[in-house]
Amino acid sequence: MAFNFVLFIFMCIFVYYDRFISYRGRENILEFFLYAVLITATIIAAWFALRRYPFRSWLLVLIEVGILMHFAGGLVQLHGSRLYDSVFFGLRYDKYVHFTNSFFGTLVVKDFFDRRKMKLYDFESVTVVLIVLGFGAVIEIVEFVVTKTVTHNGVGDYDNNMVDLISNLTGGLVYMLIARMRTVLAVLAEGVDACPGKR
Repeated sequence: MAFNFVLFIFMCIFVYYDRFISYRGRENILEFFLYAVLITATIIAAWFALRRYPFRSWLLVLIEVGILMHFAGGLVQLHGSRLYDSVFFGLRYDKYVHFTNSFFGTLVVKDFFDRRKMKLYDFESVTVVLIVLGFGAVIEIVEFVVTKTVTHNGVGDYDNNMVDLISNLTGGLVYMLIARMRTVLAVLAEGVDACPGKR
């Protein structure tokens, strides 16, 4: 968490500030500072809330991949524009970041449920997905507030917000689908092992 905080501050000072000025203009610098303050507060709050949670190493790696994908969106230049503005297979890079982070977020929430031995049985899958979707919705609410308070913001319109939420939902559902398929395959494998004729 400390690494990401230092990395974010470094990127803001040495990269993002100048990139934002060239991309959005000095007259819109309030938007930059608003996001910088909110992200910094989120990192600190996440550290405070989760500082004693024993994250698995591979989960931390996946979380870091998601964070670096976000940083790359504003840092990497492709064909003279930000990676965030690039379109792949009909979707902006931003949507792939939403999908990936929701997929990883579902892994984290599911791990939290398992570690705490919290069982919701038939409702567990939908609860996990809705929790991740809820976190994503909070981000979209923040972006909505930006559209209402910052003139000439670069957030996008209602369509952008909805596609972000759909990307979040798809990421969570894909993970749960994979998890369900693994469960079904494990049950089938146990059934084969239990067959009387199997040697």
